[in-house]
Order: sequence, then structure tokens, then C-alpha cells
Amino acid sequence: MFPKTIGDFRATGEAFALELARLKQRVEIPDYGWYPYQTMTNVPLISDLLTPVYDEVRDSILGSSVADIGCGDGDLAMFFARLGCEVDAVDHAESNFNQFRGAETLRRELSLAANVRDVDLDGAFSLPRQEYGLALLLGTLYHLKNPFLVLEKIAACADWCIVSTRIAQVTPAKLTRIEAEPLGYLLGAREANNDPTNYWIFSFTGLLRLLERTGWIIMGHIRLGCPIDSDPVRPDADERVILIVKSRTRHPDLHVRLLEGWYPAENNAFRWTAKQFSLEITLPADAKEFALRFAVPEVVLGSGTVRLSCLAAGEPAGTISCESPEPVEFRGRFPSQATTVRLDFSVESKFVAQGDRRELGVCVPLLDPSQRSTQRLPFRIS
Repeated sequence: MFPKTIGDFRATGEAFALELARLKQRVEIPDYGWYPYQTMTNVPLISDLLTPVYDEVRDSILGSSVADIGCGDGDLAMFFARLGCEVDAVDHAESNFNQFRGAETLRRELSLAANVRDVDLDGAFSLPRQEYGLALLLGTLYHLKNPFLVLEKIAACADWCIVSTRIAQVTPAKLTRIEAEPLGYLLGAREANNDPTNYWIFSFTGLLRLLERTGWIIMGHIRLGCPIDSDPVRPDADERVILIVKSRTRHPDLHVRLLEGWYPAENNAFRWTAKQFSLEITLPADAKEFALRFAVPEVVLGSGTVRLSCLAAGEPAGTISCESPEPVEFRGRFPSQATTVRLDFSVESKFVAQGDRRELGVCVPLLDPSQRSTQRLPFRIS
């Protein structure tokens, strides 16, 4: 059955990867061979991305199904089928490496009930089901003529998605830096890997913009490969990113993501911040103001008045002074027409904790575990 913990998920994936490797050594795919890339090597990365949100993603999967879109031989589809999930392995037979012979062989040899579906994502397509708990879109985005449409359609039916694609920091020959701009590079027919099915290589900023515009909330990412001057073409300048995203289309309410400056929860009841801490807020429509409840313990106030100020998307959002250990709320306004906003908080305090190497700011109480969308923080909007 589906693993209860992320550690069990990781260990089960590693064991299944070894099982697949032995199977592929034993069984051949005549004329075509197996898909040449090791899809199961993504499991440790997927595990890292899932760690902060594992319980929520697990609940979504158990209540629905999994789609492996651009599945290759369906290694990951078979893995999730082995875990007891209802699974659709989706690819296009015309462009699939061995025209689904690999996926059909795995399904037969492993006696799994995964459904293999032929869907042309470049056409007027529909996915096999109207609802998925999780969609996988690994190494597929840059093969799509219209990535905007595909991501938008997946956001309409999947609660979560794990996406990986190639990105670039500079254009070929390092003529233009694109890392910080929301841009995409359109490849020539044989410009990258001699593959005419390669189309769009986005900058990292461009990819984030694309995901946000197509209805996704970015929950985490990992960058891999060439760390400096990656480009869309050269094999030695290949950089990849893998992300976990949540559908804003299907979950339009408030979402809070912790960024820098947060220490682990203590006694399952509160979290200390550093003197500089940040949040990323994804807003429902018409949100104008926010409030964060916190407290300043007496031991901190013993060093003098504590001041907390905030920048919302770089603009001043207010300041509050604290002279009492009673819980208080910091209140501020969002920039107009904001959808995703970064809040940067600064704590002015002379307190230095004795025997504690942490730089402590303020203390934030935690809500009950059902408040996952706000990371259990007492954060509200109006």
C-alpha cells in the first residue's frame, strides 16, 4: 500500500528501481530497445521535493489517481501502480521511443494494472480522467509546441504536479543573459540534440512565470546540472530544474510558503524566526490586507523594545513595536492587484540568546495540523 512516511516512499522507490533494472537486463524490446534514460533516478529528487508536503500529497493521491504524462517506458507509472494507485501512463505512440512496447512489457512482466494511454499533447487533447491527485510531467515540457495550454489543462484536473525541464541562463554563444528575465528560447529543428521535437527552453524566471500564469503555485524546486552559463543547446551547458507545484485552479484559497529565516517547530506548538524572515503568499481574488500573529517572550523583551517591520513585494507594509509578551498581530496591506507576494520581515532587537547559536527574532504560535495551506501559521487575509 502507499507508504505512510517519506522515508518509506524513498526506500520503496530505490528497491523498485533495482527490480526494474534487473527486469530490463533480462527482457529485451526487439528492434527498438528500452527507453535509454533512467527515469527512476528521479525518485530521490521527487522524495526531497515531497518531504515538506508529503502528507497532503499522499492524501490527494489516495483520494484520486496518478498521471505519468510523457511516460517513456512508464517506469514511474509502474512504481505508483505498485504502490496501489490507479495510474494512467500517458504518451504519444508516434513519438514514444518504442511505440509503447516498453510500457506494455513492464505492465505484463510486473502484472500491474496501469493504463497505457495514447494522447497527442500537441493536438486538441483531453487527459483520460477528469481528476488526478498527482501528475508527473518529467522531461516533457520542452517537447511541447504549446506548453501554456498543456500546463493549464493539467492544472484544471490535477491537485499536484511534479515538473522537470531544461532551463538556460544565457542564449547560445553567451550573447544574452536571460536568467533574471521571464523569457523562452525557441530552438531550431536540429539545434539541440539533433531532435526536431525540442521546442521551448525557458529561463528559470520564465518557467516560474509560465507556471504561475497557467494556474500553479510553486511549492519547491531543485536545480541540477550546469551551474554557470547554462544554455539551450550545448550538451556541456545543460541545466535542469525539477519542481513540485500545486494547482491554484483547483485550490484557489490562501496559500503560505515559508522562505528564509524559520527555525523548526518546537513541541509541535510554535516556531522561532530569525531576525530576518520571509514568506511567499499566494492570494485568492480581492485580498487587500494581511495579519500575522506572533509574540515576543519576556526574555527577549528584557533587552528592550522589539520592533517588527515588513516589506510586501519590496514596498513598506508597516512597523509595530512590542513592549509586552502578550500575543499581537502585525497588520499590513498587499500591493494592488497582487496574486503572489513575497513578505520580508525584519526584527529590531538587542536580544542575544545565551547558549543558543541561533539568532532569535519573534515567536510564532502554530495552528492545528489541518491548516496545511498556511503552514499552520496564524496568518490571515481580508
